[in-house]
Amino acid sequence: MHLPAVLLLSAVAATPAQIANPGFEMIADGDAPAAWTPAPGHQPAALTTEAPRSGERAACIVGDGQPRAWRQTLAQPATRVYTASGWFRARGLRLGPRDYARFYFHILYKDRPYSDATQIYRDIPAGTYDWTRFSVRLVPQTQWPIDQIWVTVAAQASAGTLDFDDLELGPATALGGTLSMEWANGLKPRILADMTQATPREALSPRLRRGHWKVIDYAAGNIEGKMVWASEETGAPPLTIPLNATGWHAVYLGLADPASLGCRVLARLTRDRAYVPRTRARGALEEVLFRVDDLTGQSLHIAQQPDGMRAGAGLAYVKLVPLTPEEVARVRADRAETAHRRLVATIDGFSYIYSRRPTTEEDLLLETETYRDSDFGTLILQMSGADMVNYPSSIGEMRGQDLDDFARQGDRYYAEAIRELAAKKINPTKTLIEGAHRVGMQVHVSVRTAAWVHTEPLSDFFGSRFYDQHPEWRCRDRDGTVVARMSFAVPEVRAHLVSVLREAVSFGADGANILFARGVPVILYEKPFLDLFQQRYQEDALKLPETDPRIRELRAELLTQFLREVRQMLDEEAARRGDGKRLALSIFCLANEADNLEYGLDIRHWSREKLVDLVLPYLGAGGSKARAYDLAFFREVCAPAGIPVKPTLVAWSTPDLDDMMHRAVELYDAGADGLTIWDANSGADRGDRWAVTSRLGHIEDVRRLAEEGAPMPPVLRFGRLGDLRVDGRYSQNWGF
Repeated sequence: MHLPAVLLLSAVAATPAQIANPGFEMIADGDAPAAWTPAPGHQPAALTTEAPRSGERAACIVGDGQPRAWRQTLAQPATRVYTASGWFRARGLRLGPRDYARFYFHILYKDRPYSDATQIYRDIPAGTYDWTRFSVRLVPQTQWPIDQIWVTVAAQASAGTLDFDDLELGPATALGGTLSMEWANGLKPRILADMTQATPREALSPRLRRGHWKVIDYAAGNIEGKMVWASEETGAPPLTIPLNATGWHAVYLGLADPASLGCRVLARLTRDRAYVPRTRARGALEEVLFRVDDLTGQSLHIAQQPDGMRAGAGLAYVKLVPLTPEEVARVRADRAETAHRRLVATIDGFSYIYSRRPTTEEDLLLETETYRDSDFGTLILQMSGADMVNYPSSIGEMRGQDLDDFARQGDRYYAEAIRELAAKKINPTKTLIEGAHRVGMQVHVSVRTAAWVHTEPLSDFFGSRFYDQHPEWRCRDRDGTVVARMSFAVPEVRAHLVSVLREAVSFGADGANILFARGVPVILYEKPFLDLFQQRYQEDALKLPETDPRIRELRAELLTQFLREVRQMLDEEAARRGDGKRLALSIFCLANEADNLEYGLDIRHWSREKLVDLVLPYLGAGGSKARAYDLAFFREVCAPAGIPVKPTLVAWSTPDLDDMMHRAVELYDAGADGLTIWDANSGADRGDRWAVTSRLGHIEDVRRLAEEGAPMPPVLRFGRLGDLRVDGRYSQNWGF
């Protein structure tokens, strides 16, 4: 919905940052509430005296298919970041495909046209419910002073009623000082908009040119400058941008993507060990937070992704917001606090090599540098598969090294990258362990219990030699069908994986992880299991129902034995180090007790025996029937042993930030000790997303954001590119 821009005068003046007549108790001329008028293009809403939330009346919109609204204008608001809230009640409210119900805000800026206004809203749900509070966080999208805020409740419904009462607007509570535009000096930035000041100057060009950044004059909002841009094929060298700043600043990047060609910029400060990515401008100029740091003696360095699946890159400006002494103290105290570092991240050991083709330590360290100053305290570092590793090994194997043809371009990137890294004696697993330690994270190296072979035509690349050499140890279904995994009923299979883990742990890891969630079942009806069952019970397991408790009990016994073997290996490695520290054993398991027991994962027993130190339930794993996490079960069996339980959210399947925050709050309320973010680096390059995801360990901040909504990054539309206006009535692109 787009609400037209018309300035409406209030019958009752509101004080700055306060809504006049918020409960609709005061009546002006006719039946209209004082200070409120219909929004342009809308019929007036109504008033009701039927059980208001407070006072004698509330506002009401009847679902008759007509757009209806009340609006109020607040002049000269006093602060920058607000929280708005209101109480809503619905009775049979029905919203069709073109209908809406919204708590809506326009932020208008001094001396700026309506087209620059920030529009923020909270959708109000259909249905029937009693008085419910809905909130939204209002974050201005530019550095311009605010002139007015329009407060609107609008709806177009096909049936039912929507009542609203007790609206409120006030200064927002700061969220730890890391979210965009929440700084005392937010209106006093220094903007570096001339990227031709970057060095080396010879890397800049007025035209598209291989190995060079194209310089483009631009204007967007109140910013005019010279951006740098490179295509996915350019291969432009890194640039150094002098900041000439002292003291602590918030550093924002104005990402430029004028033609919607994609934008991924790598950035670091001089003292950083590696770059981190920032991306997503969507055909515009998008401002994202890069870092908060002491800039004394530091420059900004930007680059394209040097290899692999490259993307375009564009940078229009750098914005520096100086922090007050109070803000510096707050940031430092927050970073020194470890209680909120309750998040767990996973890296699958493959995807980042598949897409980026890293060939140096610096290339690799991007994966861990991302987590600096975040709430992530533990990294689950997979090496690539069951016994497939990304380094030269006497036990596991480096995938794809005997191939000269690949099913996918990324597979070739992976094989070439680990070959080149090996030639340079760079071990990716060891490098990431050390990198994670430098940013304050513990590392558990991980194996996938079922990742032995892939389907054709990927089997040549995703195939284990150990699997090929031992067909007699593969899992089999009841009808004899081979299942593409190795049986943990076989001691040699268990010993092989323990050896893989032993080698990886020796690189300095803080523990090991067994990834059952992507790999059950790992014991079925193969001959080694049938023989054990016959020996134990003098019966043929194939002649018994699958639900026979003895089948599950024997599976559980064998998997418990596997964990004992891993535990012994970790204790031996700890003794070898001699520092007195216990090496941790963590597990990914299924979401409830029944599903786990079906496949032999006896969490209750493992907890009693103190085999595991961290439990990471996973919802939606293959073989699971669960629709939700049963955290009551996990708390019951793990809490007495002091074992943290951190259920999993999958980053790439939870793209909506509001959804992720609501799910996080639900899990915390159900007793989660923290959260595991599967593939946390997926989306970490999006500044708006990472600003929230990286702070999911700040529980109270997450609660507030879940209620108010995640702030959106500032987006400016280009007014001029080169010598062409691009914001006029007639597009210069129509002819193409």
